[in-house]
Amino acid sequence: MPVPAPIRAAGPTVRWARRGLTVAVAAGLLVAVGTGTAVAGGTPDPSPAPSSPAPSSPAPSGSPGPGTVAPAPDPAVPDGLPAALEDPSPYLRQVSCDPVAKPGATALGRLLVATYPGTSFGVGRACGADGIASEHYEGRAVDWMTPGRDPLGAARAAAVLRWLLAPDAQGHPFALARRLGVMYLIWDDHIWGSYAAEAGWRPYATCASHPDPSWDTACHRDHIHVSLSWAGATGRTSFWTRHVAATDYGPCRPADLNWAAPYATANPVPCPARTALTAPAGAPAVEVALVRDSGATVGPGSTGPVVTAVQRALGVDADGQFGAATAAALTAFRAAHGLPVGTTVDAATWRALLAAAAAPPTQAGALRPPPPPAGPLTLYRAQTLHYGSTGAAVRALQVALHVTPSGWFGPLTQAAVSRVQAAHHLPVTGIVDAATWLALGA
Repeated sequence: MPVPAPIRAAGPTVRWARRGLTVAVAAGLLVAVGTGTAVAGGTPDPSPAPSSPAPSSPAPSGSPGPGTVAPAPDPAVPDGLPAALEDPSPYLRQVSCDPVAKPGATALGRLLVATYPGTSFGVGRACGADGIASEHYEGRAVDWMTPGRDPLGAARAAAVLRWLLAPDAQGHPFALARRLGVMYLIWDDHIWGSYAAEAGWRPYATCASHPDPSWDTACHRDHIHVSLSWAGATGRTSFWTRHVAATDYGPCRPADLNWAAPYATANPVPCPARTALTAPAGAPAVEVALVRDSGATVGPGSTGPVVTAVQRALGVDADGQFGAATAAALTAFRAAHGLPVGTTVDAATWRALLAAAAAPPTQAGALRPPPPPAGPLTLYRAQTLHYGSTGAAVRALQVALHVTPSGWFGPLTQAAVSRVQAAHHLPVTGIVDAATWLALGA
């Protein structure tokens, strides 16, 4: 696949091939001009470069032949931008688990969708889902969907890349990419990084060997991937604020865990270099997964491989969904290991899980905590209580909740139960289930 290199064009025209269709961008007009290998600012070369072989598969059926494609507009640029702009972002590797979309990532995705109606974007992804480091796990990567096999989709992509990577009036290279905090881009089998801009577009993974459509998503032929710096992800760069943002190095992982806590505040100091931790040779699969994912913050509502690793360690159904059963098991584990009551797997919980993994596993292979000492609620924790319930279990519950112990589960008791559930990040149902009993210390 030819390397798209809009920022290296010698003139106003940029050309590159797309599945047998060479697209020329000149003065805002996008024209199909036949087949051939792309040459920035030059004439198509019919002989593909050895390092970037042309796809062997023909253009998809239904693709238009030579002709004119509607021009693709550029996204709007705010007025009043300062003359100065951000330094190119260094490579800030993903180290934490917080896939909630960050404001700068969401704003960029919405800008692209507003400019190109009919497109879409995504940001967050379950931690560990890709098996590699990914800024999607931190909510700071945007996948903007535009199908490269379609001439209009390719035109949109060409417009966005040109817009991001063109110099500004002062000659600053890839000016808008810097103002947005773009760290790297992936499109059409190639990757470009602000931290290695002098290398231009480089081949991405083994995509040149997989031109078939089944690889289009993995090789970013149907979307542009935009990974943002922390300043860009949090919306603090000059594109959004008109104030130049300093480099923000983000959260730093501790030496004894593989993942850092979620982003909390700007960090002007580079993080120490850390070597990835691995389990000892011959360690059981449960321990291997725990070490691999150690430090990743997960809790109710989280999904994915990290949750599965925690579930296997706790001996609950490993479905990758952090629900009530996982919350109950985690609450019991934390209590048994002297940790505050809670349902979040934080750094302290990870350290306890790793310490437990060094002990002989149970017959089921799980790191089951010893049973907690019996308390006044222990006798009732197998019961489910709800509005209208009566009896000794309700009275014991009301004493624990500091509600008048009438023995009848009424609106005051239901409200108190809901407050406990909210405080422990449990589903707020007003029903006392196993997880709620554990949160109350049963």
